[in-house]
Amino acid sequence: MAGRERAAGSVAHWWFYAYAVLGLVAAVGYGFYVGWTVAVALETLILLALSATLVYSGVDARDRDVSQPGLLRAATLTAVTGASFALLAVAIALIWELEGHPVVDTEFMLVFAMWLGLAVGAQASLYAVASEEKRARLADFVKLLTMNQRVLRHNLRNELAVVDGHLQNLERRVGADDADVAVAREHVNELLENSERTRRILDIWESGDCREQDAGAVLAAAVERLRERYPDVDVEIAASEDAVVSAHAALGDALYEVLENAVEHNDGDVRITASVRNPSGGDVVVEVADTGTGIPGHEYDVLEQPGETTLSHASGLGLWLVYWTVRESGGSVAFTDEDGTTVRFRLPDATATPGPLGWLLGRW
Repeated sequence: MAGRERAAGSVAHWWFYAYAVLGLVAAVGYGFYVGWTVAVALETLILLALSATLVYSGVDARDRDVSQPGLLRAATLTAVTGASFALLAVAIALIWELEGHPVVDTEFMLVFAMWLGLAVGAQASLYAVASEEKRARLADFVKLLTMNQRVLRHNLRNELAVVDGHLQNLERRVGADDADVAVAREHVNELLENSERTRRILDIWESGDCREQDAGAVLAAAVERLRERYPDVDVEIAASEDAVVSAHAALGDALYEVLENAVEHNDGDVRITASVRNPSGGDVVVEVADTGTGIPGHEYDVLEQPGETTLSHASGLGLWLVYWTVRESGGSVAFTDEDGTTVRFRLPDATATPGPLGWLLGRW
């Protein structure tokens, strides 16, 4: 969006229209120069078609998310490509001449090569410049993300620790049951929890700490952790087949987040079942299902969107932790909300023997 705003009001894309007009003039001029015949008319149509692609490139350049300097650079590269194609045609004609071969339609070959180079160069240069600027913006975004991480990890957490300390003093003086104190405590705890989750998500994204893990043991540990915090919740492991997965070290945290979501988004009557399946020749499937009302669809739909908006956003960071853990593990996660919510992890089987396609894709 920023690139498009920078290019707003720009006239750089008109260079591509200018190339198209020159192509039109060259096509018609070529016809009058060599004399009009049916063959010359067909050759002229070819040149006009190439000029038309340059009109398209002008429209494409206007709509692309590219800065004005970038469009000027693309237009320059287009001209250089066209000139290179023309020089190539001249070189071929000279080689034929030196070898004693008859050279025919030299004029058409030169003009055709020139505008073919312009047509090819326009699209190639626009793509190259747009990709380069996108990579630069992504690099800036990573720097911004790193800066935010440091702020969350140090500044914000330190400030919240100070607030938490003063709040504890206030609780001792007026009592933790005071309405204002209770509301302040709830929001401070939520901020501390979100700060910690954000730090963990960024650590997952940065570390790439994948390792072989016993999926059944990791799931059992997450279930036991849930029972310790919510002793009244009905949760059981329905099936646990032997399975060793290649997954990020945060897999246990991700499974716990899913289990905890099943508790927090439902009432006390919810029943949670978890399972591990290891189908032959496929990924290991870890599944968590509940019988409650389920996680609202907008909570997990946003995970597949390019970004959060004011109308569509996840209310917490737990599902983002799940998303990034599974993504960094090379797996996938799916949600269904029929008769409750079912969360299904698909994770690479660490014991599977890769086939030729697996080696080519570089998965193992």
